[in-house]
Parts: sequence; C-alpha cells; structure tokens
Amino acid sequence: QTWGSSNDFLGAMFARIFLEVGWTNEFLKQTTDGVLSERGVSAGLKAQIQQFRAEARFLRALAYWHGVDLFGPIPVVTVNNPTPPKQNTRQEVYDFIVSELIAIQPDLPSAGAGTYGRATKEAASMLLAKVYMNAEVYTGTPHYDLALAELTNVIAGPFSL
Repeated sequence: QTWGSSNDFLGAMFARIFLEVGWTNEFLKQTTDGVLSERGVSAGLKAQIQQFRAEARFLRALAYWHGVDLFGPIPVVTVNNPTPPKQNTRQEVYDFIVSELIAIQPDLPSAGAGTYGRATKEAASMLLAKVYMNAEVYTGTPHYDLALAELTNVIAGPFSL
C-alpha cells in the first residue's frame, strides 16, 4: 500500500467520505420542521425523524473523523455551508466533530433492545473518546481526560461480555 495520489483506495475513501457527507446534508435539508409540515407529516413521525436526524449527524461526524484522521485538513461541508471557500484546518474539523456529537447526544437513543446497528448515546460517547484520544494530533492539545470521561460513560452502559 503506497500513500499517494496514485493510490485508488485513498481516492475512493476520500470520495466516499464526501458522498456520505452529501447524503447526510440532503437528508437534513429534506427533514427540517418546515419541510415536514409542508408535506403533512404527523407529529409522531416528526418526533421519530428528529432521532433519525441525530443519527444522520452522527454518521456525518464519523465521516469527518475518518477524513481528518486520514487526510488532515479537509473542507467542512454542511447544509448551511454547502460550498466551503477553503479547506478547514484540523482544529476546525475537530471542533465541528466535537460540537456535533455533543449537540446530538440528547436526541440519540440509549443502547438497548432495538438499537443494534443504530447510532446511540454510547456510540457517540465512543466516537468522542476516539476524537479526544487523537486531539493532540489534530489540535496540538491533548484531551485524554475528556476521552476517559467518555469511555467511562460507555463502560457504565448496558453492555456485558
């Protein structure tokens, strides 16, 4: 495996990251409260869609983590910023990932029956822990204490061996 622009796997990974980001952004655009109201979506389904929106944002944060970890500075593309003027720094990507994961945790379900393969509070804590573990590489400042706090949340979850 050679790390360079001629490596098709690296090009495919970069493309896949931003394909996932694009899909997430389109889903978020199509599921705003205003769009759902225009389409006559029931209150019960709207509540369920709020959880799906949080799960989609988790997947986008995961894609950005893969991107910043593999490629360093990458553009952060969101619904509000669909065509970024520049690549963002690793610090900016890190800050975006952390803020997204913290913001969505209340809307994610707790791990348990019916959540297999879904983004849960514990999955968000695990991803936060991984991001915090690498904070020194991304930002120059270690955040091992924050990683430990998130891992403690995961360990205290409903899991067993």
